[in-house]
Amino acid sequence: MKLLEWSLLILAACMLIALNSGRLTRLRKLNVSLSAAACLVLASHFIYDGYRWPMLPIYIMIGLLTFLLLRKHPSRESIVRKKSWIIAVQSFLTFLFLIVATLFPHLFPTKLFDKPTGPFQIGTTSRYLIDPNRSETLSPDPNDKRELYLQIWYPAGANELHKASYGTNMPEIVAAVTRNMELPSFLFSHLTSAATYSVTNAELSAQEPQYPVILFSHGLGLYGFQNTFQMEELASHGYIVAGIQHPYHSLLTVFPGGRTIAEQSYDLSRFDQFIEMNKMVTDIWVKDASSALDYLEKINIEDAEGMFTNRIDMTRIGMLGHSVGGAAAAQTLLLEPRVKAAVNLDGTLTGTGAIPDKGLPGPFMQLSAEKTSMSQIESSDSVGTNYWEEAGISEEEYNKYIGFLDVFENNQRNAFHNGGYHVWLKGASHYTFTDIVLYSPLVPYILKDKINTKLAHRIINEYTLAFFNKYLRQMDSPLLQPSSSDVVEVTVNKS
Repeated sequence: MKLLEWSLLILAACMLIALNSGRLTRLRKLNVSLSAAACLVLASHFIYDGYRWPMLPIYIMIGLLTFLLLRKHPSRESIVRKKSWIIAVQSFLTFLFLIVATLFPHLFPTKLFDKPTGPFQIGTTSRYLIDPNRSETLSPDPNDKRELYLQIWYPAGANELHKASYGTNMPEIVAAVTRNMELPSFLFSHLTSAATYSVTNAELSAQEPQYPVILFSHGLGLYGFQNTFQMEELASHGYIVAGIQHPYHSLLTVFPGGRTIAEQSYDLSRFDQFIEMNKMVTDIWVKDASSALDYLEKINIEDAEGMFTNRIDMTRIGMLGHSVGGAAAAQTLLLEPRVKAAVNLDGTLTGTGAIPDKGLPGPFMQLSAEKTSMSQIESSDSVGTNYWEEAGISEEEYNKYIGFLDVFENNQRNAFHNGGYHVWLKGASHYTFTDIVLYSPLVPYILKDKINTKLAHRIINEYTLAFFNKYLRQMDSPLLQPSSSDVVEVTVNKS
């Protein structure tokens, strides 16, 4: 809750006490002062914070209490005659309403993130690009070229007070989320008012001449800013982080001018669709990462907006992704020589690029939720047909796609053969690795998370930062030693 929201809540509590106290009720000047203060703070809240539906119970309470406190009050005799049980019920109901009014803003918060731990302030900017060398294979127009939308977080100089709102084109994203989930459109509207620690288009910090780069690839059907908790943390420690929005595979992409592209989803219950999704990871998302790097190279030579010219260290590049985006990070490390290290956040290693027995060409880390069936593949030479039958794949499909399945099996094992790290986060679920669990305290319960969200995000940030610091900044960390963690929720394996 914001300062003015807390002020409204405190004033409502004071007004309730005045209303339920016979002595205070007759103090006309006090009632007028409380009511006037509440109305003034309420008006300021609407002007500076804007209307928020979770605050509706407090709005109603302020209006009702103002009316009751300013009305013509009964005489002392009538107050005395009022039965004690009526007073008790009235007091109970009014304070119960106050509790409900307090609960709603906490269930739908606007303060999502903890303050990043790094020494840098954080800036953010958005860039739109077209790759003239790539046709858009998903568009009905054969002349279309591949378009990408990037949100970039970076170490900033000045500590400006005005912070950027959460996400880009958030109203459109919220509308798409509620429409897809068949929920009331207002339910996640609090996210449009959520604040971050980033400043829009802030000046790049002059503390270092150049900064290393990390690309981020979102989960299938999600969006490029889905891990803002992590993007801001990395930027605060001196990284330029570019979140790629993959059109047709994100929930919704909004381009300049308001043009939108909705998700073309896969039915992953069908094995042929699962195969197509694997092809997409390598044939489209890996190339999206290359297109993003081409763009960063271009603005490093000359940035028309004057921000990044000669400030990006294109020799120190890492990639990070969640779910399918994590698989794309591993495939990009395999196929794109400019990427030197990669982190996969709870993603199965999909993709059609075959990882050789010697492992990936650069350092790789996977952070995973509770152990899944993928660990069975990692720890065995061959899982055989029984495993795939249990996964719902028929013998006919197995024989038809045996080449793909061999690559799929081998990739789960081989990714860790070149000194890879695997970090297991006990009690986490798939979406623990994203901002989504911060949208409401109810979300972790719905997802059956068994780990505190703030603790989980701190652990995820610490291990991700330790990994990239080691391989992009040559800063070693004891966190990366096998089984070195003193945190009960973490298990570290290193091959």
